[in-house]
Amino acid sequence: MMTDDGFITLRNGLAECKIALFGGNLLSYRPADQKYDIFWLGDLNKFDNVQAIRGGIPVCWPRFAEEKLNNHLPRHGFARLSTWQLKNVCVDETKIEAELSLIPDEKYNLKASAKLLIKITDRLEYSLETTNHGDEEFDFSEALHAYFNISSIDKVEIKGLAGHSYKNSLDGNMYPQEIDLRINGEFDSIFINQIQPISIIDEGFKRIISIKKENSNTTVVWNPAKDLAEMSPGQYKNFVCVEPSNVGDAFVRLQPKQTHKISVTIQAKELK
Repeated sequence: MMTDDGFITLRNGLAECKIALFGGNLLSYRPADQKYDIFWLGDLNKFDNVQAIRGGIPVCWPRFAEEKLNNHLPRHGFARLSTWQLKNVCVDETKIEAELSLIPDEKYNLKASAKLLIKITDRLEYSLETTNHGDEEFDFSEALHAYFNISSIDKVEIKGLAGHSYKNSLDGNMYPQEIDLRINGEFDSIFINQIQPISIIDEGFKRIISIKKENSNTTVVWNPAKDLAEMSPGQYKNFVCVEPSNVGDAFVRLQPKQTHKISVTIQAKELK
């Protein structure tokens, strides 16, 4: 294990990864057999422990975007703006494991905590656990805001979304997705009742990224079709966000003293 100013690098013969304690963000994950990282990271991130990091897997918790639910909290919640604590780490020849925890600052007045579990073998298993420590129900939204590294947005096809309806966050309307998704222009949508595995078919990198979710009833897909502040020129073309989530009407209602876990398993293989 290597640590440097709030960043943790873990590696073995199977893979390597890098975690930022600010935001609990898994910034990088590259299996040993992959030429390219699985995740994208903005070239112009400041890493100032103030602004959210754009790239990797930011944790949106316990609020998503600008929903009315928990609207006293920052946009996308505060997990991505908080410093997480490293609770456990294990690296051997067969796996890499790390556990991080977040107890909300008192100013948020929440009787809940969050835990991140990261396990790497021949794949990445990534989970967010929420525990309600209070005596009342706790309602929250969540998203594993994964930025997947791709050759170019115009060279990928996303399978597993066809047959679902999505809410377009740009105009608020619902639309059917009748075929596999190819993104042309700005896209920001929530796919409803989407629990099936998803595949990102990348013709440029000649690989398939498979995404399998558990306890996630929505999937958010996003590309802004323009560079944002953390991006070098044209860098928006090299990612697509595919986010296991429970947002909108699919928010989580967690009973007192109970724990909820949302998980995703990610694996890359060659496109033949």
